[in-house]
Amino acid sequence: MSGLELNNVVKRFGDVTVVQQMDLTIHEGEFVVLLGESGCGKSTTLRMIAGLEEASEGKIFIAGRDVTNMAPMERDIAMVFQNYALYPHMDVAENMSFALRLLGRPKAEIAEKVGTAAKILSIEHLLNRKPKELSGGQRQRVAIGRAIVREPKVFLFDEPLSNLDAKLRGHMRAELAILHERLGKTTVYVTHDQIEAMTLASRIVIFDKGRIQQIGTPSEVFTRPASIFVAGFIGTPTMNFFKARYTQEHGVGLLRGEGFAWPAPDWLIGQSPRPDQALTLGIRPQAFRPSTSTGTNERPLLKLQVDVVEYLGTESQVVGHMNTPGGQRVAAMLSGNAQASLHQNIHLDFDPQDMHVFETDSGRSLRT
Repeated sequence: MSGLELNNVVKRFGDVTVVQQMDLTIHEGEFVVLLGESGCGKSTTLRMIAGLEEASEGKIFIAGRDVTNMAPMERDIAMVFQNYALYPHMDVAENMSFALRLLGRPKAEIAEKVGTAAKILSIEHLLNRKPKELSGGQRQRVAIGRAIVREPKVFLFDEPLSNLDAKLRGHMRAELAILHERLGKTTVYVTHDQIEAMTLASRIVIFDKGRIQQIGTPSEVFTRPASIFVAGFIGTPTMNFFKARYTQEHGVGLLRGEGFAWPAPDWLIGQSPRPDQALTLGIRPQAFRPSTSTGTNERPLLKLQVDVVEYLGTESQVVGHMNTPGGQRVAAMLSGNAQASLHQNIHLDFDPQDMHVFETDSGRSLRT
């Protein structure tokens, strides 16, 4: 059974279309992250699910029920906002119980649900405090607790960790993952932070300019990006891109570009690519390894003059440029202390099968 469905949903503000013809099915109990840059339409999508924005076209279903024209309170959802949205004059218990009191629930039921949620979130000792007496992390727990007590069909999170410092964000990510495992509720989570998406999501929905670019597990969107946009958006440091064309030389399939001629991966040769087709090659920084080789037909080689070395403990990020007219920048993540110094020339190799190949014009991945 689906927990949430969006069928042909469109959102316009005047003449501007911010969400375009969206179809999305989220399974019951799934944790789905809507990921994209600011202004891509992900928060607007969340607000349409919540009933805070009206869909210009299409239908929205929650647990099989058409909620498209229902008020937020009728949709059986609970939303956690970026700014917590706590009432400053109420203590924690009053904030958490507010929606239940509006619904006229019995006091005993309210007390039980608030107590259970507080225990789950380890905030029992904070129930009599006002929001101004709480840290950012504690306020976020209260906002989540207010959502839990309603026992909704769907939880909605809108950038809930963006106001927290890096250390607390990491801690709260783990807490949210544990909470979802415990409650098993359908969850839709909006963020621009790919680390949050990769660590929390059952599936990630990647947005760009109001359109879904790819839906997949964290592993799928990282290892098989559907487009240049997805490939460049997912992964830190970002993927390296190279312009190239496919050629056959002495019976060997090559990808030739400015300053390189690399063996084409087997999967690409099997597709019989056109020699005149403009291609964009993508290589993740993590795919490179230091090499003392001069290169062979089987192993590609990249010569790099080092511009920056960042030693990170277990790995080093090396950024340099190729000795070509364009001086293309390349980033490589190398294990341990890379022993690379500024202005040094180093050689890197990689497995051709780790290469991503895209049509330059359409941006579409050629790897099926």
